[in-house]
Amino acid sequence: MRERGEGYRAPPPPPPYRRPWSLAGLLDHAASFLSVTLLGWGFSILLEWAGITWGWWALPGASHSEHLLRTELQWLQADFTTPETASRLLEWAYAGAGLLYRGCGLEWLVRWTVSDQPPLWPGLIPVRSTLRHLGDYVLAAAYITQLTGARLGVVVLALPAFATLGIMGAVDGLVRRDLRRFGGGQESSFMYHHLKKALRPMVSIPIFLYLISPWSVHPTWLFGPFAVLFGYFTQRTLGRFKKYL
Repeated sequence: MRERGEGYRAPPPPPPYRRPWSLAGLLDHAASFLSVTLLGWGFSILLEWAGITWGWWALPGASHSEHLLRTELQWLQADFTTPETASRLLEWAYAGAGLLYRGCGLEWLVRWTVSDQPPLWPGLIPVRSTLRHLGDYVLAAAYITQLTGARLGVVVLALPAFATLGIMGAVDGLVRRDLRRFGGGQESSFMYHHLKKALRPMVSIPIFLYLISPWSVHPTWLFGPFAVLFGYFTQRTLGRFKKYL
């Protein structure tokens, strides 16, 4: 047996396996969803500010972000008027918009900027005057924050579509696995592991694109194709699952 030299380094241990539906797996999914939401929110604000600075939008100043917010809320009102459950989910979208707007402090910042009362500390006077000169940017950030909250409500409405198509793909994939097992088909761990890695991007990519979109995009045109792809990849993943446990 060959002796290990002084410069030998043991290979790093493999990462701990987390079952998808265990507590650790659910926390991992929640952390991923939160990170995608925060990244989308921050990137959309920066994109809106860049459009105001370089004149990318047809509407001037914060009018572009205000138009986006009104358009998407009108879509929600037009698409989810009945039944009662859908109307309640629509209220969640409004609540999410208000909660994110107030929770991040933008509501207080806007009110403080336009207020005529002198600040408690005189050193904040230049800060207030600077914010008033950048009023379009502050208002755009406020509208984008409310828009992100409303879009999060739409994301909640879209998740059942992913779940439904995922269940359909899982059932069909397990049937194909049994046919492959009883028919003597070959296994492919390479295909299984690579298809499994594609499941999470099928959900996170449309959410991120929807949150950062600087245009009003109807959620059906974005979430519909990705939900179908999620069901297809679920079917292919479980169909390639190992024949014997």
